[in-house]
This record gives sequence, C-alpha cells and structure tokens, in this order.
Amino acid sequence: MRFPAVAFVVVLFGALVSCGSKDKDFKKHPSGLSYRFLEMNPEGKTPKTGDILVLSTKISNKDNVVVDESNFYRMQLRNPMFQGDFYTALALLQVGDSVCFKLDASGFFQKNRKRDLPKEFMQGDEVYINVRLKNILNAEDLESERENSYHTDFEQEMNLLKNYIELSNTTVKPTASGLYYIEKKKGNGKKAQVGNTLVVHYTGTTIDGKIFDSSLQRGTPLTFVLGKEQVIKGWDEGFQFMQAGGEGRLIIPSNLAYGKDGYSTLILPYSTLVFEVELLEVK
Repeated sequence: MRFPAVAFVVVLFGALVSCGSKDKDFKKHPSGLSYRFLEMNPEGKTPKTGDILVLSTKISNKDNVVVDESNFYRMQLRNPMFQGDFYTALALLQVGDSVCFKLDASGFFQKNRKRDLPKEFMQGDEVYINVRLKNILNAEDLESERENSYHTDFEQEMNLLKNYIELSNTTVKPTASGLYYIEKKKGNGKKAQVGNTLVVHYTGTTIDGKIFDSSLQRGTPLTFVLGKEQVIKGWDEGFQFMQAGGEGRLIIPSNLAYGKDGYSTLILPYSTLVFEVELLEVK
C-alpha cells in the first residue's frame, strides 16, 4: 500500500454559471448520457486516454443547488468504468469547450467519485455537471506546476479537508491524531490487533474522489502485519477499529500518510487520502 498508482490535484475556487436543467435543451449520447454544449471550440485539442485534464466544474442537482465546484480541477482521463459515465462525457470535449452533462447521480458519486450520495440527491436522481476543458497537460507540464500546487502547507490541507467533511456529510469525530474512521459494515470475526496479519481489499482516492490505487482493480487483496510500519500510519491506527468481515472508510490527513514530502510525483505534499476498506481476514 506504499506504492499508489496515480495522483490528482484539485484547487477549490472560482465558479461557473449553472447550466440549468431544461430537458428539452439536452441531446442524448449513444451511451445514454445527456449533454448540452454551451460553448464549442472546433479548433481545440481532443484529449486521449491517459491525458491529464485541467477543468472548471460546477456540480448541482435538478434544483440548481450547487454541491461542489472547482476552477482548476486536474484529473486523468481514463477508460469508461461503465456505459455513459463521467469519463465517457469528458472524452467528448475539446479544449475550450463548455458543456453541461446530465448523468445518473448514484453512478457519478458512488462509482466515479467513490463517495456516498450527497444529501441533496436521492437514488434515481440526476446530477448536472457543468464542465469547461481548459487545458491538457503532459507529464512535464504537471511536474513544472507541482511546486505551485494547492497543497503547499498543512493549513491549506486542513481547509480542504474541512470542505470535504462537510460535502461528504461526515458526522464522526476524528481521533486525537486526526484520523476519521467511518464504519460501513460491522464485522463479526476476530478483532484486529497489533501483530496480527491482515488481509484487506481497498480503494484509495484523493479527497476529490479520484482513484490512485485499488486492490479491487488488481483483483488481489493486500496482506500486511498491523502496527509494524509496513503501511502508512493511518492504516496502522484505523484497522484497529475493525473486525474480520467489516467494511469502513478511512479519511487520513497527510501527517498520517505521506506528509510534507508526498510520494515521488504521485502523491502531492500535504495530501489527505480516503480509503474504502474491507477487512477480509485476521490471522
């Protein structure tokens, strides 16, 4: 769990004009998603899978209640996770385009962003996502901007974490170290203790919901000894709350993860990480 695959950066400021929710203005894509172009730039570059996209986004419900927005939101374009998902939508854009997408809210938040459905939505609702593709970065561009990224100190990280706690409707209190543990399913097996060997499945995301590592995607669970510094501090602490068969969410600030140095070019300095975890076995 020390070798995450991809890192993403988000800077939360600025705004977009709401794209509205008049169904008659939307066109239907063959994948099932609905879209409405607000601005088109036929001369703009088209992204390809693997590119890092710089976006402005505003996310709202059918009543135009904004639940999230960002002026400089960087994410990697991946192959679609399912038909008509957010990656499908982004592949339609060219640099300079501004589009409103209408997607299934559950699919977007729970599958693409790996977070619970916000309180502003119910199962079956649609989410309206106003997106402008501002730029496409290569690896050299991303590295040159790294020193000027949002995560420049612990105070900025804490401000972003505070926003995430509010947006994700997290009500549990952090531990003394700053770790959040949210129980999703109580286990009925052996309780994890320091020195036990644990077998776990996990999906790790940045707090903007982008996956950087997942044992589920690889199809192989991770095995480690609890409390022996084989994993980040947030894991050594967090799994002590769990029993075999349990599932939970760990929200781990950088002082319990990769700290002020980050990890190579993959995890930025002062990055809070979120893990959906399942404790399969305690040996």
